[in-house]
Amino acid sequence: MKTPTSPAALRVARTLTELSVFDVAEFVGIPRRAIAATEAGLSSTNDHNVRLIEFYEEKGIEFLGDLTFGRNVGRAGARWKSPTNLDATDIKQFHASQSGLMFRAARALLGVTQADLAKLADLRGNAIGKVEASEPWPTVIDKLRKHYEANGVEFLGWTDARTGLLYGVGARWKV
Repeated sequence: MKTPTSPAALRVARTLTELSVFDVAEFVGIPRRAIAATEAGLSSTNDHNVRLIEFYEEKGIEFLGDLTFGRNVGRAGARWKSPTNLDATDIKQFHASQSGLMFRAARALLGVTQADLAKLADLRGNAIGKVEASEPWPTVIDKLRKHYEANGVEFLGWTDARTGLLYGVGARWKV
């Protein structure tokens, strides 16, 4: 049997796949309310957690974390599986994305809305949306990155310099 993961890791996984709670509920056969409760840490039903893990793993998501005593998962997070190098002949089988996805994943890890994040990071609300849509805005990107890192978020992934695409994108809690 699989070990359940943290609610934050499930939020990151759903964000990475760019699926809504409604979409996931339809695919997995779990009620939307149950998915929302599981992602909020308000459900003690391990079956839902494990079914969600299996669903996201089939999509290409890798869950991260260190199991500690009890049900706690340290350094929890999720990312897209990625090739070990860009010379891999099967690189097209791996998910590639733009930079905005890593910022959406980090926000999902924290479990905050764009409006809440804008207040916390002292930014205009539309700035968050633009960065999460992969618009280049260096000053906002730097400020957001510093905010996330100060709040314990570790960004994951690496860039193919030829295409500018990111592989292995995700987020997890730092040590």
